[in-house]
Amino acid sequence: MASLAAQAFDREALSYDRGFGRNPVGLLFRHVLQERLRARLPAGSRVLDLGCGTGEDALYLASQGVRVHAIDVAPAMLELARAKAAERGLGEERVRFEQRAAEDAAGAGSGFDAAYSGFGALNCADLPAVAEALATALRPGAAVLLSLMGPRPLPALVERALTGRGEAPRGRREPQVGGVPLPVSYPGLREVKRSFGPSFAWSGAFALGVVVPGPEHASWASRYPQSFGLLAALESLVRHWPVLRALGDHVVVEGVRR
Repeated sequence: MASLAAQAFDREALSYDRGFGRNPVGLLFRHVLQERLRARLPAGSRVLDLGCGTGEDALYLASQGVRVHAIDVAPAMLELARAKAAERGLGEERVRFEQRAAEDAAGAGSGFDAAYSGFGALNCADLPAVAEALATALRPGAAVLLSLMGPRPLPALVERALTGRGEAPRGRREPQVGGVPLPVSYPGLREVKRSFGPSFAWSGAFALGVVVPGPEHASWASRYPQSFGLLAALESLVRHWPVLRALGDHVVVEGVRR
């Protein structure tokens, strides 16, 4: 599975960086996630990034004084991340990038103060195996923040109900990434928590894209910035609501290593 994901995301590295990295919806999601990470991870923390992609979150945290060990299966993603680090003057004492699957996170070291994963990297992973690796890599009490693609994004459900168009229900078909068919799962909040088992305690969750349309609607967000801004403001008020937090384009779950 890891080798298949590496092949797929290698092909997508540049388009992902130029696409999601400049997408107004994607940028909103990233801002919210980074602000939450910044609030939970003080300067000097030693942190593990699972599925770092082209490195934006790792580089942001490194610029805030967090020491980040970032792993990903795709060499092309890591090449772009290292190039960005060099451009921004962030050396390996601040952020280190390593080719490694999330399921092999224990090989990155031990005693980490926190771990996080952003924007669906773990949708392609074996969650119980990731949990076992993290239980070894993290110290007791370490913070955990995981963002996965949700199974039932509310905006997509509404769009299909009203127009018959829009994204097909997730999980109905196997997606292609870079032309490579890639097995992807879309676990709900309960399934994520169950998969991580008794080594982790969960304290909260919130949604990204429960009112705001998903990243595939970037052109709409660019054409109607005021409407997009109003929806973003509304989402900031409701993303933590118990029912709505499970209906995001991405669902973020927070907890600690016991």
